[in-house]
Amino acid sequence: MSKVELYQGIENGKDKIGVKISDPSATLDDLLAAWQPLCDDEKLHKMFASDYHCACRGCQVNCCHTAYVVPDLIAFRHMCAHLNLKESEFALNCLDQQKRSLGFLRLSPNPCLFLKDSLCTVYPGRALLCRFYICSDIMGDTEQLIYSITWTGIAAAQAYAREKNLIPPHPGGGFTSLDLMLVKTIEEFSRHPGVEYFRHAREYAEIPLKPFLPERL
Repeated sequence: MSKVELYQGIENGKDKIGVKISDPSATLDDLLAAWQPLCDDEKLHKMFASDYHCACRGCQVNCCHTAYVVPDLIAFRHMCAHLNLKESEFALNCLDQQKRSLGFLRLSPNPCLFLKDSLCTVYPGRALLCRFYICSDIMGDTEQLIYSITWTGIAAAQAYAREKNLIPPHPGGGFTSLDLMLVKTIEEFSRHPGVEYFRHAREYAEIPLKPFLPERL
């Protein structure tokens, strides 16, 4: 039996995707491995897919063209290594500099700098925001699990970037309403105990799921 299993159920009258954690030793890597096949599942209903059913790889509504991608700490390190860049070089060449001045590690957008011919060139090392995104309905507790893990990883990356002077410690004004929402979310998750796991991990297999699990999972 897998440590993490997907299932489809009904919640609030809608068919939705959920996960069940069957082993308390499960890691984030186990969750990602279970989640990944959804991207290629052509039977799964996807709101933005052609005829509502296709693999994400062939989707004509490519979210990578406009997404606000802030990497988690593990993805940030993987991206730097993939490009063979120092972290300071990555910050200068690969981030949205206007958002960087506000204290965000937003990847250069419109389209994402890693997008080529509508395909992600860092797919194995892409951010958790990208890994977990799917335009299908998700069970509430599963959505909360994913949200908690992803934003904890982002909060860890933001704290690390401030320590390394990759982003300003005290940015000035010019925030949009979305920026302010991100500030609030990052501050909230900066206190999550899972931040320490992200700070010391190099791979997702080193991140246990247990600190993020609601009781129902």
